[in-house]
Amino acid sequence: MTEPSTAATAHYDAEHIRAIQAGLAACGLTTHLTDARAGLDLTATLSPSRMRKAEFWVDDEGYAELRYWYPPGTPPAEITATALRALQAVTTTPPDPARASHQARHPAVVAQ
Repeated sequence: MTEPSTAATAHYDAEHIRAIQAGLAACGLTTHLTDARAGLDLTATLSPSRMRKAEFWVDDEGYAELRYWYPPGTPPAEITATALRALQAVTTTPPDPARASHQARHPAVVAQ
């Protein structure tokens, strides 16, 4: 049994969600914003020609999902590798550009 989380739930206003929508649309995704009684959510899809669509969904509480299809016959190792890359992308803190610049100039200082 899991313990209830004590982490605060994020709540994003319509302006925040619309900014995400604009950014995804600018990158070529088809977006759909739904404002229901339960809250605001955004679906963005990418549908390359002759392929099933990939979909990203986010709501005003900060919950997000990424869904996509694999072509028939995709090797299990490829599916596993893709899943691990996706999980790493959303759970790893992006590098700090200032720290990366410092590491490049002073590798011995960082290694200590």
